[in-house]
Amino acid sequence: MCYIHKLIYILFLSLFACSLWAQDTRYRVEVLVLTHLRSVEPATEADEIRDYSSSLDFLTPVEEPEEGENGEEAAGPTDETAGAEQEGTAGEPSAAAEAEPDPNEVVHHEEMSDVMQEAWRRLRLSAPFRPQQYLSWEQGNQEPFPALRIHDLEVVLVKDPESRRRLKMIEADLLEDESEQREKETLFVTSGSTTPEPAGGLVVLPQAAEIPEEPELPEAVPYYRLDGTVKLRRSRFLHLDLDLQMREGIWEPEPLEIVARDPVIFERAGPTLFRVHELQQSRQVKTGRLEYFDGPVLSLLAFITAIKVESGDDP
Repeated sequence: MCYIHKLIYILFLSLFACSLWAQDTRYRVEVLVLTHLRSVEPATEADEIRDYSSSLDFLTPVEEPEEGENGEEAAGPTDETAGAEQEGTAGEPSAAAEAEPDPNEVVHHEEMSDVMQEAWRRLRLSAPFRPQQYLSWEQGNQEPFPALRIHDLEVVLVKDPESRRRLKMIEADLLEDESEQREKETLFVTSGSTTPEPAGGLVVLPQAAEIPEEPELPEAVPYYRLDGTVKLRRSRFLHLDLDLQMREGIWEPEPLEIVARDPVIFERAGPTLFRVHELQQSRQVKTGRLEYFDGPVLSLLAFITAIKVESGDDP
């Protein structure tokens, strides 16, 4: 009986130590998608292609902030307000300063490691391969494990169920701008006129009825030529899950449809078919070594680095 108790105790200590070690470790993941230029693998034809827009995306360009009426960017927090946010009330730390860091925070890295720089250089100079896209991020090792979207910027399809409504809103904005401009031209100061003038010499126009604001429409969903997700997850061992597609649209000759008259805007239907090459794999990986996922057309290199996180209790 004592032997069983000792065995259970040792097992408990081992699991507890592994748990502590796991909580103090984060991972930097680097992936590089490449294509085989000499591949003769035929593509699969598909009516639909997978939508990866719900995954975490660090590669889509961020829109520039809108400019104000005088050409100035929208005002952000001033130094005073920023200081107030950081310090809170006088002598008290802000809530952000007191908040504990999220051990599962996902952080984007733009710079390649030396290992990946050398891999990219060699692939770029090779005859049978071509590097297509690089992505790197840092994550924790506790669930939920994020699926990161990796893609190029060549759009093969845009799905926008609200395209007609969005176009009408744009046309309405243009008409409203023209109306406001005409009102500004009508408001003038009269001088030397025999017609009785209102006070100040301004022609006062009746106030237009307020137009209710249109609700915000959901963003259109772009589908890229190279698109997919990569996920690093940890159970007993580390695993990397890949779901990648390289797709090419096939258009049938169809007449263009006029969706606006002034200015004239044509709308072309999307591709009727897609030629698709896929890479779907999942296997165990190790840190500190270059991992290669092979496919007939698409392949992937991965390099994972374990990062020891110092505890706040350490001196």
